[in-house]
Amino acid sequence: MVESAVSSAKPKEALTSLDLAVVLKELGRLSGCSVRNAYVPLRDLLVLELRCADDILYLVAEAGRRLHACRHIFTTESLGVARQFREFLEGARLVGVGQLGVERVAVLEFERGGRRLRLYIELLPRGVLALVDGDGRILAVNRSLKVKDREVRPGAVYAPPPAPTDILRASADDVATAVKEFPGNLVQLLVRVFGVPPEVVNEVLDPKVRTAKVAELGVERVVKYVEEVREFIRRVLKAPSPCLIVSSGKPVGFLPFTPTRVAEGLEVVEYQSMNQLLEDYFRELSSYEQKQVELSRVREEEARVSKTLREAEEDLRKLKESVDALSRELELFERNYHIIEKVWECCRRAVKEYGWGCLERCGPVEGSPVEGSIAIKLPEGSVKLVVYRDLVEQYRDLRSRYVHFAEKYERARAVVEELRRRLDELVKRRASLESLRVRPRRVSWYSRFLWVETSGGFLAIGGRDASQNEVIVRRYLGPRDVFMHADVHGASVFIVLTQGREVSEGDLHEVATLAASYSKAWKAGLTSVDVFWVYGEQVKLAAPPGQYLPRGSFMVYGQRNYIKGVKLRLGMGVAYYGDTYDIIVGPPELVASRAAAWVEIAPGDLSVEEVSKEIRSYFIERCPDVRGLTVGDVAKLIPGKATVVRRG
Repeated sequence: MVESAVSSAKPKEALTSLDLAVVLKELGRLSGCSVRNAYVPLRDLLVLELRCADDILYLVAEAGRRLHACRHIFTTESLGVARQFREFLEGARLVGVGQLGVERVAVLEFERGGRRLRLYIELLPRGVLALVDGDGRILAVNRSLKVKDREVRPGAVYAPPPAPTDILRASADDVATAVKEFPGNLVQLLVRVFGVPPEVVNEVLDPKVRTAKVAELGVERVVKYVEEVREFIRRVLKAPSPCLIVSSGKPVGFLPFTPTRVAEGLEVVEYQSMNQLLEDYFRELSSYEQKQVELSRVREEEARVSKTLREAEEDLRKLKESVDALSRELELFERNYHIIEKVWECCRRAVKEYGWGCLERCGPVEGSPVEGSIAIKLPEGSVKLVVYRDLVEQYRDLRSRYVHFAEKYERARAVVEELRRRLDELVKRRASLESLRVRPRRVSWYSRFLWVETSGGFLAIGGRDASQNEVIVRRYLGPRDVFMHADVHGASVFIVLTQGREVSEGDLHEVATLAASYSKAWKAGLTSVDVFWVYGEQVKLAAPPGQYLPRGSFMVYGQRNYIKGVKLRLGMGVAYYGDTYDIIVGPPELVASRAAAWVEIAPGDLSVEEVSKEIRSYFIERCPDVRGLTVGDVAKLIPGKATVVRRG
């Protein structure tokens, strides 16, 4: 069997040097953006909030794993180390992006107040995130590191990890030297010495060649193979074609190029942007991170409450002892009041007339001249009294102290009960999070488009923008497929992939709901709009001679079939597919019949972000295992300002 460039054996966990190069090429457009804030939700994860003109973007940098831009993040909670990055980066302007040769190390250059800063993002194992000044001295780092060849800590001069030979710059002599000194096979040489990603080697070279010893191949042949790999890398850098690799609906890998060989059972989903691909791919990982952040917060809160409870229980125990002692003393006083009164009166006169040495004549009494007190011994215990104070006042003081401590005890007991209740909640919450399986979102070749599967089993896909409109018409529209569009300027194109079957009126109406909703009619606040449909053979991409077609526009010839007054009501819900899930949209009734949780929205006054937050909260409340769903995932499916009119 021909070996694939990718496999589903183990999901890809980190960017390769070529992935990083393609990402950085796209990130170059962020030059000039300024840093608004910095977050460190996890020790190895740094998120920079960037203002770019009138837009807000987030730059996600994770040591040992990834670097990419995204529009939404799962949390703004931060560890203490975030303060160090904020101190130097807030207000700084991004002025450049680069890569250390072919190593998996990105360098972001910032400028603030005339001061140059560099952020090193190491994506190799045990990598760090280090911010340095113009002299290379480390100002902030996510964690200190001391290994054989370098030490990374605040105040030290930054030293990058040892880098492989840059294959794009290596000469024939460099290759010859490497061949003479290397004992392994060709793939080992390319990966270890020249830093070539294994997936590139698998794509370019034949399996027999890859596993051949370099000594057996000889210098001339190795130089030839190195040149083939080098040319392939150059082509990818010049014209990347990002692809998501999917197995049974789950993302298992990604590439900056379209593979020619794919293992059985894998699906290739093309993307226009490497950054968008990585945002989607790491969404499942973000779900895990979100769970870990929440779990960490719950554990910290549990430890804090547990400590407070222990202290409160100890205070309660001491209060109980005090209340019990005062209760016994008060009961003893009241039960023997007539005896105590006689002895106290006797002692008072004796001390006044004869001094403290004559107390024995009053009965079983011990005196303390220093304190001016006596202890009257009774069969059940003793009562301590001040000789010169009124006896009734002393009784009242005793009762007052008892009442005070008894009330204090009850308040403390209520606090302990509340702490126990809170701790019980946290223990259950922690156990729930530890056992919670975050379900991954399903990915299909059509996931990047708007889509619906009709009641009759037809797949319909729609463009999110003019560029996607053009893609689906150019690439997917067949002669007998159905082309559908709202009868307004500015709308998504929907095509029904018929596979030669006749589409029922009901199926057409279901797709028309999406065609109407994803049009400017929604943003205009209309309640309904007409939708037309034609067959694919009636749609042309080219304008007649002498005319011009804007991007995303088409020429439609022949008779149009109209569906009048299609209501602008959109259903959205969580649907399960085996052990994955997806967010489906369509007519409210169709979505309600398929979703574990759903909402119906209509044009309204809430912003896209507001209604997206509301919907996400509801979905996660109803379906906790889809907590990886982000506000951005929902926002992509909201046509404009909206309101939730029904939920189920």
